[in-house]
Amino acid sequence: MRLAALVFILWPIAGFAQTCTLGLSVLTEAAHGTLASGTRLAAEVTFVTTRRMRMGSETTSYLTDGSVVVSGPDGTALNGRLKVIHVVRAAHWADYMSFDVVDVTGNLGGVTSYEDPMLFSFYADRGELTSFDLPTTSAALEQFDRRRTFQVHTPDTMWTLPGSITNPAIRCAED
Repeated sequence: MRLAALVFILWPIAGFAQTCTLGLSVLTEAAHGTLASGTRLAAEVTFVTTRRMRMGSETTSYLTDGSVVVSGPDGTALNGRLKVIHVVRAAHWADYMSFDVVDVTGNLGGVTSYEDPMLFSFYADRGELTSFDLPTTSAALEQFDRRRTFQVHTPDTMWTLPGSITNPAIRCAED
């Protein structure tokens, strides 16, 4: 019985795959190499959802095939692979959605070494989410309006480049 339930949870859902593009700006909250605090970065996340997995009673995770580009105004950039998106309904804290990016490389602000993960996190008030569905329109993304954060790490000191996400827009199409 447990094996059958596990296969059901891990099996790709027929008709589930969709291709999405998330565009946003990041306002940095610290200096990063040659970039000053308060620098506006542009980010684009493109992904296809490949599998939906229920992770206990509070989290549903969406495995993805995706790419991320974060660009600075000076032409430097970060690239990464979007591995998973977590949608969390946590009654004890806040509801949120986290885009977890791995294999981060680039030269943003002249910094050339990074440590995974790079994160884009969108928070909603506790109890705001009524489902574990991914938002597929900008209007649906608006429920995550409590706080929106970005962070990427360097390996030397685990120094974090934090930022605030502004102007998020998402569009998705069924495959």
